[in-house]
Amino acid sequence: MGALAAGMQGLLLSGMHLVLMMVMAPVCARIIAWCRQGLAGGGGPVAPLLRWRMIARIWGRSGMRAASGAGVTALAPWVALSMVLAAVLLVPSFSLGMMGEDGSDLLMVSGLLFAATALLHVVGLASGQGREGRMAAMLLVGMMLLVPALVMAVAVPWMATPGKTIAGLVRFMRMTQDSAGIRGPLALAGGAFILVGVDRVAAGGGRAFNVMMDNLAGPDRAVMLFARDLVTLAWITLGGDLLWPDAIVIPDATGSPRLFVGMMAAIALWGVRTLGLCGVVACLRTFVMASGQVARLRAGLALLCGCLAIVLLFAGREFG
Repeated sequence: MGALAAGMQGLLLSGMHLVLMMVMAPVCARIIAWCRQGLAGGGGPVAPLLRWRMIARIWGRSGMRAASGAGVTALAPWVALSMVLAAVLLVPSFSLGMMGEDGSDLLMVSGLLFAATALLHVVGLASGQGREGRMAAMLLVGMMLLVPALVMAVAVPWMATPGKTIAGLVRFMRMTQDSAGIRGPLALAGGAFILVGVDRVAAGGGRAFNVMMDNLAGPDRAVMLFARDLVTLAWITLGGDLLWPDAIVIPDATGSPRLFVGMMAAIALWGVRTLGLCGVVACLRTFVMASGQVARLRAGLALLCGCLAIVLLFAGREFG
């Protein structure tokens, strides 16, 4: 009976988490864009639902695809969305105890998100158009520069904690004192994940992303935009789990009557954390990623975060 109750609770938490992430992905994308406009000297209302209205409007349109690569361009956004949803189900936002958390391997989750982003770029390569192909190839080469930083960001939590899953990492950080000095290295690793995952064209903005979508219309184009927004939020949430694990609730197995209150507080803390990181991402994309050497700059900064995390980790073990 206890196992059944735990399974039902895990299913409920997973459903709440997935709905929260899917609803908030376009909202966070809009907030990032609004923050960037403000930092650039623009103005205007936040209009948090503006992104949702745009996706709905694009979904209702019809259009023609180029004959070359039509099958790939029609399939790639949907496959990418499936990969992102699988990764999102393994990245805790406000609570542990979700279904499948035992399989939330950090390498698998980051690999799914990275591969989904690469798959979205395949749309430009498969279109058969020179402009789209060149832009997609440039972005894919830039992603390859980020692979060493991604590997190092994954290696830091593996060396700092006994488990390899995100849920196990959060539990370890919540239940132990920071005597080994692992909070600093893990925070740097979280920053590296955000740098790796959130690029200049994240959240469907920028000339490069618009060029790659020239061969898409209707639901395919809307799904590509939504998948891009969800990828961005998933990276932000993954980085936030390492930066601030105390905002995540560990459900009481006995079914405490105050569980609902704790969950609502955890959702509010997740919202505050996410909004703060959206502001950080907007600053990065405005002041750091505004130059022409974006890929190399991101790769260098992410690699620097990983190197500093490893140095601090071993320094803490040696002198702590």
